[in-house]
Parts: sequence; C-alpha cells; structure tokens
Amino acid sequence: MHVVIFAGGTLRPGKAVQMAITSADLVIAADSGAATALQHGCTPTIIVGDFDSLDPLTAQQLQEQGSRSILAQVANDETDTELAIQVAIEQGATALTILGWLGGARFDHTMANILLLAGFETPPIRLVDGPSTCWLLRGPGQTTINGQVDDLLSLLPLTGDATGIRTHGLYYQLQGETLHFGKPRGVSNVLTQDQAEVSLEGGLFLIIPTNTQELG
Repeated sequence: MHVVIFAGGTLRPGKAVQMAITSADLVIAADSGAATALQHGCTPTIIVGDFDSLDPLTAQQLQEQGSRSILAQVANDETDTELAIQVAIEQGATALTILGWLGGARFDHTMANILLLAGFETPPIRLVDGPSTCWLLRGPGQTTINGQVDDLLSLLPLTGDATGIRTHGLYYQLQGETLHFGKPRGVSNVLTQDQAEVSLEGGLFLIIPTNTQELG
C-alpha cells in the first residue's frame, strides 16, 4: 500500500509530486501539512500531530470532511512527520512518499526529514519536491533510476563513506570506487540513457535524481 504523507514544509509542483498523489492508496498529514494536502486537492484520511501549526478553521473543515485526528503530546521525542510515518506503518504501508518535507524557514526540519530516511529500513521512503526525488540506498544494495537523458543524478554519502559503488547509464561512471562522507564528489552526474543503475557494497547514500526539464 502506497501512503503519501504531507509534512508541514514547502512543496513545489512537479510531475513526481502529481504521480505520488494520484498513486496514493492512503493520505496522511502531519499537522499543518493538512492545509498543503487541501491545496493539492487531497483530503487526508488521518491527521497526526500536536496541532500547534494547523489553523483551527482548517482543522474543523477537515473534521467535517471525515478526516481522523491523532493528537500527539506537545512535548515528545518524535517530530510530527516521524509520528506520521509510524502511523503509516501501523496502517500497513509498503511504500511511503513524503511531500512538503522541505522545512521552509526551518532548515533543521529539512535536515531532520532527510535523516528520517536512515531511521526506517522498511518500508522504502521517498522524499519528493518539484523536479527532485530523494531516497536512501543501503549497502549491499542496488537501485534503478528512471528518467530521461540529461537528467541530473547526485549520490551523497550519509553518516559515513559509501564503498564499492558501481554505476551504469551515467556520464561519470563509477567502477567500485568509494564516495567519502563530507566530500560532494557525487553531485550532478548526468543520465546518458533513460534508465540508470547504481549499486554499492557498503554504507548509506542518498540517491537524488532531478528532472532537468522542470528546473526553473
């Protein structure tokens, strides 16, 4: 079951955003992410959070439309987005897409949402915004990137070095190399065909493809 979570950050439109919304089996909102969901034509089935940032009139409107609220304590160890992920898992999610994960004025929220990818091994989670998508690849593992020629692809180690990286279908090929944590060597590679493949033997790294036709 594909669950889409609307977090409380900014959300730029794009094909990947629309595809995520249209393929959602269940929509969950994290607090003020409910307002963003409404702006994109979605009524969340479940709203999770302490409701410190969702406008009361919007909350009432959603309640009248049948949304179910799960109230969290104001002082807790988890962010609203993390709580929403936990609820999605409880609901049987087999794949997760998070929209609105960019924190806007809150850079710390952006970083927290990226780091959540490392906190959940299953189900697979993707962050989507505008022309870009982001997910985590764990070693040993491999992934396929579907796009188009000249799309950008960045490979960024997370928490430590990523070793034994091999790629196919990219302009700058990697044949067993290591990408070192803190060194952005993997930024802005380019697809040379509509499908690329990436594998690694050890470590964690972020896969970030960007649709160049949607770049402003």
